[in-house]
Amino acid sequence: MTLSSSHLLILLGPPPLYTVLLLKPGTWSNTLGKILRKIEGQRFCVVGMKAVTLTPQDFSLIISEDAKQDKALCSAHCDYLTSGPCLALCLQRHNSVLKLLDLLGPEDPELCQAQDEFLWRAQYGSSVVQNGMYCSTSYRTAIRDVKFFFAEGLPCDPSPVLETEQIPRLEQDVLLDSRAQRVAIKNNVPLSGALTDPDKPFVSALCQTTCLLFPPCTLHGCPPPYIHGVEKLIGRGFHVTAARLTVFNQSQAQFVAALYSPTAGLSSQFKALSEGPCLLVAAQRDNAVSCFTSLMDSVNFEASPDQSFPAGVMCPQTECQADKMISCFFDALTPDSIHQVVPQDS
Repeated sequence: MTLSSSHLLILLGPPPLYTVLLLKPGTWSNTLGKILRKIEGQRFCVVGMKAVTLTPQDFSLIISEDAKQDKALCSAHCDYLTSGPCLALCLQRHNSVLKLLDLLGPEDPELCQAQDEFLWRAQYGSSVVQNGMYCSTSYRTAIRDVKFFFAEGLPCDPSPVLETEQIPRLEQDVLLDSRAQRVAIKNNVPLSGALTDPDKPFVSALCQTTCLLFPPCTLHGCPPPYIHGVEKLIGRGFHVTAARLTVFNQSQAQFVAALYSPTAGLSSQFKALSEGPCLLVAAQRDNAVSCFTSLMDSVNFEASPDQSFPAGVMCPQTECQADKMISCFFDALTPDSIHQVVPQDS
């Protein structure tokens, strides 16, 4: 007996839906691990992640109609939202839109504090303008947001919702093939030593930017190991300057495997890289490249074995290698990064 789609829906229940969480400038570089942990704890699955730089024409998509009526408030939103990259996350779960709205709370963090100090805007926002986060407010808005922020497609498995809403599936990395058009350059940094403010990144002469690749095996599980990896990275004083989820086709995976391990056997590595989404993270601190392994493997006698840095994460061995990776995988970094990604001919 063949079941109709309506009968299947009754048997299987409604499909998981998609929504967008936008982490606003200054919110995510030092808190990404904790935010990812909160997301996973609420049974969301991260199916898209990328840094986005909003233009004055874009920001109106994510502010309320009331804010648009107030010229001064609208201008303040514009200045803030265009001051640096936001991190867009596409999240999937049942009843995703309403659930995320409930978790964030009102747009005013003071109202959030009054209602519940554990609301996300209460924890990460400081004012109506700098309230830390935006999320889609309805199913239709969520579909619009996914298409806007992830126009190239989502690096996830196909689903009836994606097919119905004509949201493409990402088949290959969109930045890697244009890598020859970009170069990463290092800004001048002060020689006065690292900053003592724990909320700010290191900007000493020893500051380096590493470029990590979390392979597909770290993005699965409950919880997926990459979340602990990002938490531990930030816990060791790293400042995240870019992050995105992507997929590689076979030829791209072969190039990436050679980029990270130019002298090693590549067959098993590039096959693993093409088996699903990968997470790319750029992060900086003193000796981020030259001492990465010792920084992440420093002894903690109270930690259990499953709290060690995830196995299989790929990292550069030299600064020159790291610079090449940054220009291959990213087209922009946060304003406080010690690197810039610029056109090759500039």
